[in-house]
Amino acid sequence: MTLKPLRRRRIPYFPGVAAVLGPGLVWAGLSQGSGELIWWPYMVAKYGISFLGWLLIFSAIQVWYNQEIGRYTLATGEGIITGLFRLDRRVGWATVILISMIFTWVGGYAGAAASAIYSLTNYPPGSPVEGVRLWSLIVVLITMIVVLIGPSVYRVIEAIESFAAVTAMGGLLAVALISPDVARALPDYLTGFTQFNWPPFPGWEMEDYKTWVTLMAYTGAGGIWNLAYSYWVREKGYGQARHVGRIRSPLTGAPEAMPESGYDFVVETEEDREEWRRWVNWLWTDNLIGVSLNTFTIILTTLLTYSILVPRGVTLPRDYELVEIQSQWMETLYGVYGRVAFLAIAFLFLFDIYLVAGDLFSRFMAETSYVVVREEYGDDPHLLPKLILILSIPTALATMGSEVLFHFRMLKPLSPPVSYVILIFYLVMIPSIIYLAARRGIGYTKTYYLSWIAYTSIAIPQIMLSQPGGLILLTGAANTLAMAFLMTCTTILSYRVLPRIHGAGTLVRQRRLNLAIEIVIAIAMWIVTIWFVAIELDWMSRPHMDM
Repeated sequence: MTLKPLRRRRIPYFPGVAAVLGPGLVWAGLSQGSGELIWWPYMVAKYGISFLGWLLIFSAIQVWYNQEIGRYTLATGEGIITGLFRLDRRVGWATVILISMIFTWVGGYAGAAASAIYSLTNYPPGSPVEGVRLWSLIVVLITMIVVLIGPSVYRVIEAIESFAAVTAMGGLLAVALISPDVARALPDYLTGFTQFNWPPFPGWEMEDYKTWVTLMAYTGAGGIWNLAYSYWVREKGYGQARHVGRIRSPLTGAPEAMPESGYDFVVETEEDREEWRRWVNWLWTDNLIGVSLNTFTIILTTLLTYSILVPRGVTLPRDYELVEIQSQWMETLYGVYGRVAFLAIAFLFLFDIYLVAGDLFSRFMAETSYVVVREEYGDDPHLLPKLILILSIPTALATMGSEVLFHFRMLKPLSPPVSYVILIFYLVMIPSIIYLAARRGIGYTKTYYLSWIAYTSIAIPQIMLSQPGGLILLTGAANTLAMAFLMTCTTILSYRVLPRIHGAGTLVRQRRLNLAIEIVIAIAMWIVTIWFVAIELDWMSRPHMDM
């Protein structure tokens, strides 16, 4: 890939913890959503704790994955998408295709957040489906307004995510400490961490294979979502990212120039070497803060489910009532006030994912068009049809394929199919934004906000035509594949490519022990992906009465 080479500036001094604390908390807030709040409790309620030992392993995977994503931005100031294009043009485009596919389904998080509001208000009266859809539209529009008027998008996200992460964990911890049910169940629950059973479990249902792989990806952010860590590290000014611009609101913020390439540094003194080590050590610390908070949250949600909900024989969260069941955690202790408090926490859990998804999608589109397409393909007269071929057609086919699986596996036919609506948006809107940004020289920030409008436009028809639970499971299954692919690519990027393009050479790559761990993780993720695909293909090959 012939992107512009890195420019050179001295590595900044580490400014102290207070100045750089944030990205890990934001990552924890993002992660405390579908897997932590919905699917881990769902699986424990349905199948018990015989697989709980995998929780710590699935969480540990996120640490090494995040570290290499953050390392590239720390060393260069560039977003991880640019790094993947520097690794190989095909890797970069494959990542963009995966992003396009996965982000066609993110409307499910707006719907899940809206389910908390509907459960809280029971308004409008009547059908929960219509109530959730109404609140979903309100969530989508409010999010767009917040993004437009916030002077710094990252600071808005950091404030919301940090508050959500700390408040949610604190509230759940308070319930766990006070509840006598938790005290009685705790010794038995802890034995689950010594058990590593793999599905199928007794009473296993085929649809839960998708839930299981969702747990693997979403014991943390998962797959494509982890790439957001790169952009939060950049916005916070880690290492060489201190030298690049930030996204500011066109309405209330002061514009900053976004560079077309990042910065490297050379080791001129031992102090430079020590400064790099301080930054890397802090990256590990920040990363571990996020993963540890998230892991502790999952422990709390599964403990509360096992001790409070399972003995009562509650029904399981489904469809448009994803968080109603979990509100009984706090309702058993605090009555209606506890239920209200939990549903408010649940709304934060899920709304912040939708917010971050829009930010991440828009950054991907802006970086792809401003840094990559404009530089490499800006003069290509066939650029628009090529973008449609690269982005729209694979995304539409994948979406329609998932609809077929949903129709028969989940027994929830969609009419009209959401895939046809999304196909229209992708054939017209996304390639057009990238094309116009590259050919007309639209800047990074303007492209970012145009992409937000596209993101909102995609979410609305999803909300009206599909159920949030199914959409979230689709993103989880897709992100398992994305995680295997991207773990492989970021490992190679850090160890082979980064030292080759960087003035500091081998200083900026990971140690060999970390490399070995990352290789093992990547191989394991590929094995699980192949296992899941084999199960899906076998299921589809069988005759089904409902077909």
